[in-house]
Amino acid sequence: MHTYYVFAGETPVLVHNSTCIQLRNDLAAAEAANPLIESLQRTGGLPSNYVTKAQAAAAGWKPGKALGNSVPGGQIGGDVFANTNGVVPRAPGRTWQEADLGINPMMSRAKQPGQRLLYSNDGLAYVTSDHYKTAYQLPNWR
Repeated sequence: MHTYYVFAGETPVLVHNSTCIQLRNDLAAAEAANPLIESLQRTGGLPSNYVTKAQAAAAGWKPGKALGNSVPGGQIGGDVFANTNGVVPRAPGRTWQEADLGINPMMSRAKQPGQRLLYSNDGLAYVTSDHYKTAYQLPNWR
């Protein structure tokens, strides 16, 4: 990590480049979310290769294991996201769902990046690139 000063007008501001890394990761997650957002806008649902954890388990998948062994080409998505840490906005009647982003279905999920799309029933969309520690808002999908 590097620390340096930049100027905001006449005021020096201390900057840590670790923030840049987070932004780069968030933007990569946002780009990976584009096909999912387009599917939500077109059909109201995720692409057809997305299955819930229950559907994956019914096909023989075990949590933490590679999904592709049970659901070839599959991705996990559509399950309810509880938002227990409040990483995305809460509102009466709002529910959140989550979907994997950039997951290799042939690799153990335990070794995958923590990129997810979080989308709400009222049209909000966020991505997280750090497994729900922070969330980056996207344009509304609805």
